[in-house]
Amino acid sequence: MSAHNPSNPYREPRILTLGLTGGIGSGKSYVSRLLEAAGLPVYDSDRRAKELYDEDTQLRGAVQELCGADVYDAETERLDRALLASRIFADPRLLQQVNALVHPAVRRDFQRWRREQLEAGAALCALESALLLDSGLRHYVDRVVVVAASEALRLARAMARDGVGAEAIQQRMARQRPQAELIAEADHVLYNELDSDLEAQVSSLLASLA
Repeated sequence: MSAHNPSNPYREPRILTLGLTGGIGSGKSYVSRLLEAAGLPVYDSDRRAKELYDEDTQLRGAVQELCGADVYDAETERLDRALLASRIFADPRLLQQVNALVHPAVRRDFQRWRREQLEAGAALCALESALLLDSGLRHYVDRVVVVAASEALRLARAMARDGVGAEAIQQRMARQRPQAELIAEADHVLYNELDSDLEAQVSSLLASLA
């Protein structure tokens, strides 16, 4: 369970922050859309991480220093994602080093975004992240919400979504925390099985927080 420490300097006591996570194919992005439909602002950390490579000058400089200036196009100043990926996946240590640069940039960006939501009058917001428990982001949230489903169902969903075979998805699953570990860390678990009423579970969660 999350430690609800009021003295945690990364929390914002004036706005309750949900941390939404789950393994590949669990349906956390769908839950994000349900939360947004209910009026909650949701920060998509995976999408913002991709955008920050181009937007955050501090991150761009650090990535260039680590991986080579040529990973950014000299004319557009935009990241050459294919080139960076080829270097990262050839060197696992380099992947860890790049992640160590990206995670702080996402945390800085999230804090900026959350201040904006607070100024707009929001009393509740959500942070979606596949790496919530591993990137330092869990310190910024008040409740950890895990979206869970059976491995077979998650595998089928991810294969259909990404158009790839089972082996590729299973390799990605193996690099993620086991679902049982996520559930053990959760304050709330939403079960997204074929016979589950996910919308009702989300409504119940929001009602409990009101």
